[in-house]
Amino acid sequence: MRLLSRFARGELQLTRIEAFSDGVFAIVVTLLVLELKVQSATELAHHLPELLPKFLSWLISFIIVCKFWLNHTYVLGLARHATYGMVWLNSIFLMFQSFIPFPTAMMGEYADNPLAVSLFGLVMAVNTLLFIALHAYIVANLMKPEMANTQDPHVIRNSFVGVASYSIGAIAAWRSVYAAFLVYLLTPLFFLVPPAGRGAAQPSAGWAAR
Repeated sequence: MRLLSRFARGELQLTRIEAFSDGVFAIVVTLLVLELKVQSATELAHHLPELLPKFLSWLISFIIVCKFWLNHTYVLGLARHATYGMVWLNSIFLMFQSFIPFPTAMMGEYADNPLAVSLFGLVMAVNTLLFIALHAYIVANLMKPEMANTQDPHVIRNSFVGVASYSIGAIAAWRSVYAAFLVYLLTPLFFLVPPAGRGAAQPSAGWAAR
């Protein structure tokens, strides 16, 4: 218990955490595009259609990562400061964000393989769960007093829709990889803008993670 109590300590400034987080997000979206390359210049027109699954995987992941970044910006804006517990939750979330290029590359390279396509959905579901944990920790322990009355009380619960959707996509991949691609593409589109807040104006960013 003494070890756990240490994570509640600290009143760290958020600026360096935000800067580090933004750097990780920037690297992730940069790594995503590295898989979009043509192996040979010969018969270029023949090879370009083969890039379609890779392009679609890149597009889906780019939208998802940008959505995570938008909501991450919003959630950190709710906190009055950072504790060691928040820093480590944020770091674990970023660790799994940095893993996203791997399942993206796998899904693009082996788009007809159910395991590769299913892995993508599982990784996104885990990322969403980690973001929910970060959001819930901030709301429970670090919320700015002036923000308390502006929050949707069901926003954390509603975030599990994303977990369920990515999980459905992962399961659907074993029946139809096309259906899984469609689920992955549509899921982040439902969470690109925040819901209407209550009372006072909310920060100009996204809402809780999906």
